[in-house]
Amino acid sequence: MPNGHDYSKEYGPHKYSHEGTSDCEHKCGCWMGPSRSDGPIGLDPFGECPNNPKDGKRLGDKTDHEIVVTRRIRKLESRAYDGEQAIARLEKIKKTPKAKLLEQIESLKEKLCKTNNFLENLRKSMLQDL
Repeated sequence: MPNGHDYSKEYGPHKYSHEGTSDCEHKCGCWMGPSRSDGPIGLDPFGECPNNPKDGKRLGDKTDHEIVVTRRIRKLESRAYDGEQAIARLEKIKKTPKAKLLEQIESLKEKLCKTNNFLENLRKSMLQDL
């Protein structure tokens, strides 16, 4: 629990009216419109609302905001790390002999298809000349 904050505290979603552009009814500063949305730095207008704690108890100051934003940053960092690891695995696979062989097969398939099309067009052309 860095800084004494309980990062497991749960928050509900933002609440907007369904007519045009509206501010979050919890007065967190987020807003949503038909084609755009925004809010204070770090808050996701579609995600957790720091002014909507599930237990009904706000922590005061900017503590709720800090918890929601910190948790969001941690999730995004985790997703970025997972994505980087997946890319690294794919890069490693691409360097294997099997992957190179598959690339060559795909290239040969394309060439064969183009050659077949060329031959079919040539055959049609020759039949028209008869």
